[in-house]
Amino acid sequence: MNRPKIRVLIVNHGNSSLDELILQLENNKNIEVVGLALHRELAVSLIQKMAPDLLILALGEPDRRHVDTIETIMATCAIPILVMRYFPDSQWDMEFIAHGALAVVPNQGASANAVRDLHRQVEILVGVKVIRHIQGLRNTLTASPRIFPVQENAVALDREWPYVLAIACSTGGPQALSKLLQALPAVFPCPILIAQHIADGFAKSMVQWLDRITELDVRLAQENDILTAGRVYVLPPEHHLVVKKHHRLAAIPRQESDVYHPSCNLLLESVAEVYGEKSVGLIMTGMGSDGCRGIDAIFQKGGRTFAQDEATSVVFGMNKFAIDKNVIHKILPLDKLAGALLAMAHYGKFEGKLP
Repeated sequence: MNRPKIRVLIVNHGNSSLDELILQLENNKNIEVVGLALHRELAVSLIQKMAPDLLILALGEPDRRHVDTIETIMATCAIPILVMRYFPDSQWDMEFIAHGALAVVPNQGASANAVRDLHRQVEILVGVKVIRHIQGLRNTLTASPRIFPVQENAVALDREWPYVLAIACSTGGPQALSKLLQALPAVFPCPILIAQHIADGFAKSMVQWLDRITELDVRLAQENDILTAGRVYVLPPEHHLVVKKHHRLAAIPRQESDVYHPSCNLLLESVAEVYGEKSVGLIMTGMGSDGCRGIDAIFQKGGRTFAQDEATSVVFGMNKFAIDKNVIHKILPLDKLAGALLAMAHYGKFEGKLP
C-alpha cells in the first residue's frame, strides 16, 4: 500500500530560484507541491482550502515582513513551517523560530546531498504537532515568575555547585529552552550546558536571542571554556564539545557520518564521566534518539535525570526513547522543569518522591 504524498505549500518572498526548489522537492516521489502563494493573505486562504501538510517559506532577502508572515499564518492556521533562506544573513532566524517556524535552513544548492537533506527535513517536520500562536511567542519575552529565589552568594566556587546540568534537545528545542531559561534566576548556582541540534551558522543567533530574553548569561560555547555557575553554554554544531577535567570544554571534530550535530550523547556522557553523582541530565523535545545513551550514562553514574513530558513536547522522540529505557527519574511538563531544577539546587532532591 502506497503511503500518501506529503503535500507542500510554498510561500515565495522574492526567491528567484522557485522552479529549482519545486524540482528538488518533487524529485522525491513522496512529496508533492500543491500550491504557491506570493503573500501571506493568499497563503492563509490556500492553507484553509487545501490543508497542506507543510508550508515552506522561501526567502530571497532579509526583511521584517517575513516575521509578520509567519505570525499571521500561525495566528490563523496551525501548520508546520520550514523557512528556507536564499541569503547568508541569519539575523532574523530566531525571530522566525520565536513566532512559530519549526526550522530555518539556508539553501544549500542543488547537489545530491543538499536535495537529500531537504527531503529529510521535510519528512521530519511533517506530522509535528503545532498549535496556533495567537500572539506568536511574544509572551515568552517577559520573564516568568521566579520560584525558590537563590541567594546572591550561591555562585562562588565549583566545589559549591549543587550539580552540573546538561540539556539535550532538537526539534522544538529553541522555544522550549526560552521558556525554561526564563524561569531560572541570573544567580542560578550551577553551570548549564545545552546540546541543541541545529544547522551550521545558526547557533550564534540563537545564543543572542536567548541571552536577550533571559536573565542568565548565555554564551556560545568554545573549546577551552571553563564552566561557571549561572552561565549557559550553547554548543555550536560545527564540532562536538565535551567536558574534561578542571571543568574545561574540549572539541571533537565532526565526522561526515554524524547524523546529529552537536552530539547530545557525547556531551551528556562527558558530564556523567566528570561529575558522576553531581551530574543532572534533562532530555527535551526532539526527533530521533540522540541523548538517550548519554542520559543513561548519567543515570548509571548516580546522577539525576529529567525528561520533558509528551504533552508539552513538539516532538516526543528523544525524550520518549529515554523514558522507554527506564533511565528517567522524573517526567515533567515544560512549565514544571525550572521549579524542579531549582529545588534540586537548594535541597539536593526532587520536589516530591522519585517514581
